[in-house]
Amino acid sequence: MGLIGAVAGAGFLVGCASIVEGTTQTITVDVVPPTGTCIVMREGEQLGISTPEKRAVTVSKSKNNLSFDCSAPGYQSKTQILSSDLAAATVASFFLLDLGIVDAATGAWKKYPSNVTVVLQQLPPPPPAAPPPRKRS
Repeated sequence: MGLIGAVAGAGFLVGCASIVEGTTQTITVDVVPPTGTCIVMREGEQLGISTPEKRAVTVSKSKNNLSFDCSAPGYQSKTQILSSDLAAATVASFFLLDLGIVDAATGAWKKYPSNVTVVLQQLPPPPPAAPPPRKRS
């Protein structure tokens, strides 16, 4: 009876990362300067925009990298790449009944860091204006 209960209990945990952690996640984007805006992309598809008013973006989990294309007035634009790592619940799922198949199919087997910081470099000041030419007398 104990073995049957254990197998039945394991069956409820099939797709552990999908069930425990879901197939989407929210990433907080911190930009220096705080006036910066970032467009979040994955494989050419725009997934969201981080603005000074709304820093968090929700994305679906994936094995593919995210790119954060960030800019701010007076600063050099920058692209920062964020890679996903194996979600902890996937390990449990792999050793249970489905061998991680459900998590792999839904993308839940990978997880991105929960925040990213992008530091933009200030543009150099413009060169001083040239003085007007002197009049010859």
